[in-house]
Amino acid sequence: MGARTFRMHSRWRIPFRRDDVFAVLADADGYQTWWPQIHDAVRIDDVSGRARFRSLLPVSLHVRLTQERIDAGSGVLRARLAGDLVGWSQWAVSVDDPLTHSVVDFRQQVDFTKHVAVVPLWMIRPILHANHRFMMWSGRRGLIRHLADRAARRDQISD
Repeated sequence: MGARTFRMHSRWRIPFRRDDVFAVLADADGYQTWWPQIHDAVRIDDVSGRARFRSLLPVSLHVRLTQERIDAGSGVLRARLAGDLVGWSQWAVSVDDPLTHSVVDFRQQVDFTKHVAVVPLWMIRPILHANHRFMMWSGRRGLIRHLADRAARRDQISD
C-alpha cells in the first residue's frame, strides 16, 4: 500500500430485515435519493455507472463503478472503482436478528488519484478519514430513513 491507498471499513446495525436492506443497497439507481453525499449518479449500462461524491470537504470525487458481484444469498455487493478513486468497494449484509435487524459491513480499498495541489496527501489523511466517517454516518441515517419510509408506504397500501 502506498501513500495514496486508503482502506476504509464501516459497520452499521440497521433496524430492518436483511432482505430489505440488501434490496436498497443493490439498487444503484436509488442511492442519491437517500444518501446526501452522492450526486449525479448516472447509469451507463447494466453493470456500470458514474457518480460524484462530496462530503464535508470542498472536493468532489468522480468515480465510475462497475459491478463485480451481486449475490443476494450471501448478501454481498462488490464494485470496481475507477476515476478519482481506483480500487474496490464492498457491502456485506448479514442477519443480526432475523425479524428486525441487519448488520451492514462496508469495506473499501482505493487509491486516491485526484490531484490535491494544496498539501501532500499524507498531511491531510486524517482529514480524509474523518470526511469519510461523516459520509458513512450520513449514509446510515439516510438508509434507515429510506427504509422506514418504504415500510410506512407498504403499511399504508396493505391497510
